[in-house]
Amino acid sequence: MILPSNYDRLDFNKLYKEQRTNSSFIRKSVAKWDVKAASFSESVLKSDYVKDFISRVDFEGARTLLDFACGAGALSIAAANKVDKIYGYDFSSKMLEFAEQNSRDFNCKNIEFAQKAFEDDFSDVPECDITFASRCLDVDDLKQALEKLLSKTKKALYITFKVGSFINEDVLNALGSNIEKRPDFIYLINILFQMGYLPKLEYIQTSCSDGMPETIDDLVKKIQWGLSRELTE
Repeated sequence: MILPSNYDRLDFNKLYKEQRTNSSFIRKSVAKWDVKAASFSESVLKSDYVKDFISRVDFEGARTLLDFACGAGALSIAAANKVDKIYGYDFSSKMLEFAEQNSRDFNCKNIEFAQKAFEDDFSDVPECDITFASRCLDVDDLKQALEKLLSKTKKALYITFKVGSFINEDVLNALGSNIEKRPDFIYLINILFQMGYLPKLEYIQTSCSDGMPETIDDLVKKIQWGLSRELTE
């Protein structure tokens, strides 16, 4: 008989939850994303990240696509000529307004958008050949979110997840206080492995889509957005 290793005693979803609870970063609310929607929509449509993401997707034999947490619809629009039908979901109503407008601007008639969060019931979400979950898995229970996405995926699930911090570590150190990191991609990989999957890993190097801050005030706003809290003097 093969005995379990010390690795098998680890519960990576539990470790993820613990690190998330301890993290100095706070999950952004629907209201915050509603406010961010206009600037996000403008910047993400110009982003090289979208082209890079789509270039890595194998669309062969795929007719349907689920784009969960679709934001302003950039990935859905980029994939619209590659599949017959796309279903885009996001928890921000303002993001969905921009997604609808962007799809009209690009004459994409095969995309259907609706409002839904990871915590909601997925019974009405259609099963699709391919699922996208792009930079969106900032959730309390990562394994549960993955189970929901996988239950609606027939062929392949494409996920992007941060490596390290959105905010440069030199900047975090300069704040002069102890910053607890958010759990990053290594938790995701190990959770999927413990669920019985062998995920393929690639890295996408990308810069901030809305550019570098031009003033100190802009920098402070970006840091506050990343941390989801105000900075003190």
